[in-house]
Amino acid sequence: MALSACEVTIDKTKKELVRHGLVMFPIACYEDDLALTAIPWHWHDEFEFIMIIEGIAPIQVEETTIQLMQGDAIFINSGVLHNIDNGKTVEAKYNSLVFHARLIGGNINSVFWQKLITPVMQDKSFRYLHLDHSISWQAELIKDMATAWKAVVEEIEDYENLVRYHLSKAFRLLNNNHQVPDVNISYREKLSVERTKVMIQYMEEHYSEELSLDIIADRAYVSKSVCLRCFRQVIGTTPIRYLIQYRIEKAAERLTASDEKANEIATSCGFSDISYFSKCFRELKGLSPLEYRQSFTKKCGPA
Repeated sequence: MALSACEVTIDKTKKELVRHGLVMFPIACYEDDLALTAIPWHWHDEFEFIMIIEGIAPIQVEETTIQLMQGDAIFINSGVLHNIDNGKTVEAKYNSLVFHARLIGGNINSVFWQKLITPVMQDKSFRYLHLDHSISWQAELIKDMATAWKAVVEEIEDYENLVRYHLSKAFRLLNNNHQVPDVNISYREKLSVERTKVMIQYMEEHYSEELSLDIIADRAYVSKSVCLRCFRQVIGTTPIRYLIQYRIEKAAERLTASDEKANEIATSCGFSDISYFSKCFRELKGLSPLEYRQSFTKKCGPA
């Protein structure tokens, strides 16, 4: 099965549209370098497991940021909003598996679904689990996921059964060792997450246009104050700050993928003031637009 970099395409609720794997074998493996790739806010029905191969990666799960060290990993539950925060240049590489529950459980009436999948999916407080490789059972779980990832990528003999075995084993470890916290998620908190998904989606579809707090709030049929509260509560920033960060990420992609002039890229990414664009770019990336382009060329140029 082909290995690729993760490219996120989303719908109006921030749900990812990409099908991960095949209908008969619903799993996909990715390999990414955070110095080169940005992962925007998104969610999907599938589970996701991310393993840090090099460096330190700041993973954001709704309002929480988790610093993952080399050798550590994170499990992200189905339907949970998340991204990888690389506003500053992050030197980190990671491998990930994204897979549907039916790969392990079959159908919802099976004993495998009821014993392995249901306890994880029905626990609404269980958004993610940070896996520390220094803890024995978590290290074992990471090893199972790494084995599954390698089997898919290399398509070794009978890899489909091997992958299902190691994923099932990982979920058994998860269910046997994960302590469900005594946390009640209120209706208001759930509503904030759903509203934030809608507003983020609109911003990312219209980032090149002139946007205001009024326009953003209107997309979720909320007031400006509610809009601000949702963003602070769910992803820890303001809507306008998020918009600037997203515009800079899109500009960075264009700088490394084309020969367009920086001022043309700035304008097409929603910046009317070129000086302000340069200031924001340096603040978030630690380099000027030109320096960033040159740095990328050095990294990806011929050996």
